Amino acid sequence: MDYQPYLPPITLRKVFRKERSPSPSGSEITAQRVFDFESEHLIQSQLPVEKAECSNNLIPPPHGLLSKPNSGRYALQDVLAWGNDMYDSIQKGLHLMCEKYLDMSSPYHLQRPELLMAFFEVAWEQFPILTHYQDSWPTRDFAKMSIKNKVGSNKAKVK
Repeated sequence: MDYQPYLPPITLRKVFRKERSPSPSGSEITAQRVFDFESEHLIQSQLPVEKAECSNNLIPPPHGLLSKPNSGRYALQDVLAWGNDMYDSIQKGLHLMCEKYLDMSSPYHLQRPELLMAFFEVAWEQFPILTHYQDSWPTRDFAKMSIKNKVGSNKAKVK
């Protein structure tokens, strides 16, 4: 029998020979995640040259993920520190632009790159302050939240 009592008789442990190690391979113990960076990379590579050249003077994105600040993530309004009036007007303007330029039934990562580029260009033109941020992360975050909220409210209406 392969089993030998190692602890009290209620519990048995399997005994392995040294030649045959029970160690799993690295792929078995490491969770594999696949990230879709393609659409994000397309947008960043299509940024106008003047934005890419002066990226060292731009405000970098905060660490962590957007929303749910109590779980180690950041709140966009807190990080930007624009003041309520300015934040609200930019947020409302960008939400209207999202509805005009983006597909509000699809998540951000599935948006067509040409639609995203048109959205970014209009946002930069209407709100020049957004050009002061590296990779235009506030514009992207506003769009992600707007789409997420719209998709979520549409799902709630269906139920």
